[in-house]
Amino acid sequence: MTTAAKPKKLKSWKKDTKPHERMIERSVVIRVVEGTQGNTDAVPTLTAVIASEHPVERWDEQRKEVVREILLMEGLEFRDGKNKLPIVDSHDRTTVRNVLGSIRNIQIQGDEAVGQPMFARDANSQEAMMKVVDEHIDDFSITADPLEIVEVPRGKTAQFGQRFIEGPANVVTRWQPTDASLVAAGADVRSKVRRSYELSKGIARAMTAEAIAKLVEKGMPSDLTDPEQIMAWVLGNLSASDQSSVTSTMGEMEYAEGDMKPEEEPIQKMDGEATEEVKNAKPAATKTRSLDRSSILATERKRIKEINALGEKANIERTVVDRWISEGTSLELVREKVIERMAANATSTGTSAGADIRVTASGDDKFMAAIQDGILMRCQRSSGVKRSLVGDKPAEGAEDFSSGRLSRIAEEILRRAGVQTHRYSTPDIARAVMGNRRVLERMGIRRDSPYHTTGSFVNLLLNIANKSLLAAYDESPFTWNLWARQGESTDDLKAITRTRFSEAPDLDDIPEGKEYPEAGMSDSKESYAVAKKGKMFTVSWETIVNDDLGALSRVPAMFGNAARRTQNKKVYEVLTANALMGDGYALFSSSHASGDNTSGAAAAPSVTTLNAGFTKMRLQKGLTTDAVLGLIPRFLIVPVAYEATALEIVNSISYNAANNNEGVKNLYGPTGPRNLTVIGEPTLDAASSTTWYLAADPMQIDTVELTFLAGEESPQIDTEWDFDTDTYKNKVRQTFGVKAIDWRGLYRNSA
Repeated sequence: MTTAAKPKKLKSWKKDTKPHERMIERSVVIRVVEGTQGNTDAVPTLTAVIASEHPVERWDEQRKEVVREILLMEGLEFRDGKNKLPIVDSHDRTTVRNVLGSIRNIQIQGDEAVGQPMFARDANSQEAMMKVVDEHIDDFSITADPLEIVEVPRGKTAQFGQRFIEGPANVVTRWQPTDASLVAAGADVRSKVRRSYELSKGIARAMTAEAIAKLVEKGMPSDLTDPEQIMAWVLGNLSASDQSSVTSTMGEMEYAEGDMKPEEEPIQKMDGEATEEVKNAKPAATKTRSLDRSSILATERKRIKEINALGEKANIERTVVDRWISEGTSLELVREKVIERMAANATSTGTSAGADIRVTASGDDKFMAAIQDGILMRCQRSSGVKRSLVGDKPAEGAEDFSSGRLSRIAEEILRRAGVQTHRYSTPDIARAVMGNRRVLERMGIRRDSPYHTTGSFVNLLLNIANKSLLAAYDESPFTWNLWARQGESTDDLKAITRTRFSEAPDLDDIPEGKEYPEAGMSDSKESYAVAKKGKMFTVSWETIVNDDLGALSRVPAMFGNAARRTQNKKVYEVLTANALMGDGYALFSSSHASGDNTSGAAAAPSVTTLNAGFTKMRLQKGLTTDAVLGLIPRFLIVPVAYEATALEIVNSISYNAANNNEGVKNLYGPTGPRNLTVIGEPTLDAASSTTWYLAADPMQIDTVELTFLAGEESPQIDTEWDFDTDTYKNKVRQTFGVKAIDWRGLYRNSA
């Protein structure tokens, strides 16, 4: 990518690259040392700095200014944990013909990521390599996905370890390289050739020809020359007996007088003239280095143990600790990194410069958010819900996916994971993004890998289904909440006990000098428990192939309606079931000690029948005394068969008394003292089209209560992969319970 300080020079990059496809491109430095390249004779081994923390200026479209972009080396993450990258020609990844080789054994050295370029044996790749060897080409340019970016505003300063970075800057704290390109010129000012021809000579003399030949016969790459790398290969690839036979011929590796040690690699200028430091360097003293196997193993075990202890003590992420161990990071360097992290954490919790710094969403998160909102924009039309499924503003880039087929979107996700999708059929692509293990293996993707995005596709489908379900659930009509009460959610499935307190007795006359009598009160209890309700629906790979949005939006929305309908039904079943209460009598009974709450004869709602209901509820008594509670009905609950009649009553200012033309004020009308709220509930008609109810305000007295399991106040979706059918099974579940707590605030008119 060409970079410059002026935004206008970046217009083509902005036009050709969508926000969710943004890549980081950086130049690198090449060091050439004498050695062997693969099996080709007399070809130098190359060492390349593929990335550094040197800032590169970029045009930030969102911030509308030029910012410094900095890659933090600690944020480097490899796909599938493999520390190697393909070498491509000038960022052209459209064909495998442009792959020139690979960069291997990539490690972090200070503020640089360093690896070994290995070129392929075909003529084109060998020609490119010789241009590097002959110093005609010096630069690589890395391409990477930014996974997490910290934005430092203009005028602010942020601390990263022991480094302070001034804004405006974008600090890439997590990133994933995808390839390194051989280019004519890169952006990093460190892209200067640095060469040493003496290092490999000293190492080569440390090994006998017999020892090297034995290791190569065992399968060791012939280009390995560093003693530490050789021993690491031996310990990792040979059995104990083979290790013993090979190391016996090694003896001791020595650096003869005059040889340079690896850490003393000289640096030369572009014209090949040695620096003053190199010119004046004295020959190194003779040094003997023992490769005793048991000693090396003991040292390695100690290093791993102490790194684990440091990571645990400093609360470092497990993935970071594992990377330090696997990459062979020295204990001393780990200690420095731990101190830097602890200092950074301490600063972030105080009032430090950088209080306005914010961590943006990762590149993968933005990409998947754009896809999700794009599909939701399509689903809006088919789901039947009125409210926006994407909120106030869709994710950036959502428009790019708002009209694309699901199969095309699946291809895009797989391409992002490095799959050459043109080699696979649409059904295979659908199976892959749905998680089919065999297809993923054929594509070279581990299903459990944290470095690929295909696992996110199922989560995306789940999110879409969940949004459709909850939107429909919220919009679905229900009436129980108008007159019943929602209890405090419970944390388990154990029995819930609700106490029904008796009334306080009337106050007594207290004669002069007499004690106040103790008030006698009692209580009774009602118990019930929550229980789960649910159903299952499936999303198959055919859904992706056939672009069936109904399976993603309409079906979940229908289950959202069903969840609310079930909830409403269970509340009204408490009225129609008329189960026993704690006093041993049915919910609606003439035998309650507090008073009758039934009509005894069925009749439609009218002024006369409503008067009877009001009278019985107003005369309800306490549980232990004759105190009259004076409860006032607030809701008239009727089946749909009586809904028109009820609405006519409560909306009429007057009514016709005794079939004459006299206008009499309606007590139950909109201006009357007994105005009621009508609730027409079709659930009641299935049990009886002639039974209706009165209910008091739940703030005055308990009536019916519904309680949810904590966390399931709205329906939940759980998903599970079915390998046999290539489907994801989705379980819709909601856990709640319903119970009548007190009968005194309810009245029923029926025979």
